[in-house]
Amino acid sequence: MGLSKIREELHEILPDKGITELNSFQTEIIDALKSGKNILAEGPLGSGKTKAILLCLLQKITEPTEGSPRAIVVCKTSQEAYDLHAELEKICRILDITVDLAHDRGKMLQQRNDIFDGTEIIIANPKRLYELYIQNGFNVSQLKLFILDDAIEHFKDGYKMQLSRIVESLPKCQHLYFSNTFNDKRIEEFLEEFIPMIHKIKA
Repeated sequence: MGLSKIREELHEILPDKGITELNSFQTEIIDALKSGKNILAEGPLGSGKTKAILLCLLQKITEPTEGSPRAIVVCKTSQEAYDLHAELEKICRILDITVDLAHDRGKMLQQRNDIFDGTEIIIANPKRLYELYIQNGFNVSQLKLFILDDAIEHFKDGYKMQLSRIVESLPKCQHLYFSNTFNDKRIEEFLEEFIPMIHKIKA
């Protein structure tokens, strides 16, 4: 499938970055995003989850604004956060949208200052995001998207409490959770408590 589901402004930018079409899994996710649904997207390695995250961000965050971030993406590791940030920043630079990286390989004070200076999107690993959260390192008053990549791995690694505290503090926004599988009691309990109405999409 082509890029017809994506906002028109991106039709010329994305092919230059190697994105020329959406698969059926990504198309269903974009349709659900545009309708305002919370999304639980399950797909095996190679199904296009990372590209779907990138496309959702570009579809929802359309222009730079003053104030707090409008999207937060939580990746499992510092390296995965770094990789997604590098890929997304190439496109966002063209759109004049700021993407900041927060991970525990870098200096937290510098990361916090960068976010305070103004950003539309934060890409983080859970440990550093929680450290910033408890120090009031970012404002969520204008948040539109909260995205959790490799969701089940966060709960296996013991971040349920930290993520719960962050999620319960968020304003009304769309939640997008991606994983190879959601067959785990810990995440089922989390969803029941915080996001009982969620649209399930499976590759």
